[in-house]
Amino acid sequence: MQTHALFVPARRLLALRIAWRGAAARPRLVGRPRLAGRSRPEASPAPGQIVCLRLTGQLCAGTADALVDAVGARLRAATPPACTVVIDLAATPAVDDGARAALLSLCGLLAQSHARLRLVVPGAQVRAALCSDGTATAIGPDALHTSVRAALLAAHAELPGPALVTPAMRSLLTQPPELLPPAG
Repeated sequence: MQTHALFVPARRLLALRIAWRGAAARPRLVGRPRLAGRSRPEASPAPGQIVCLRLTGQLCAGTADALVDAVGARLRAATPPACTVVIDLAATPAVDDGARAALLSLCGLLAQSHARLRLVVPGAQVRAALCSDGTATAIGPDALHTSVRAALLAAHAELPGPALVTPAMRSLLTQPPELLPPAG
């Protein structure tokens, strides 16, 4: 017959006895209901929403005021208030001085509402025009994006809390932007 010796230092043995007695001495709670219906609290929703808009016409000096008015009306109608406005400028092949002024005034309007402007500028000419005169710097160094998806993900990553892609965010990424009517 073989015997196995188990060597445990005295200090460790004393600690094991105390732990074992402590566990045995604790009363068991019988009949305590488990909180099965209760789950971990979910993160509270972001304080604002991301509003994504697409121009249906060109942005120029003639339509600049209509853009500011339409975005202002959409912001007032947003519930909860918008924290970021993404505007898709894919239909704008070039930007003139009136359009740049409108984007700067729109940025000021959003700043008063504690919201941020992000622009989707897929065209290289429009991007170069916005960067050349400092409009892009005034709006924000990271405000220009090449796709709606990139702008939405950047806006979502900027929100407080973990930047997890939740089902709500997934649906936001798949929805097309709201269309802004052309200026009359």
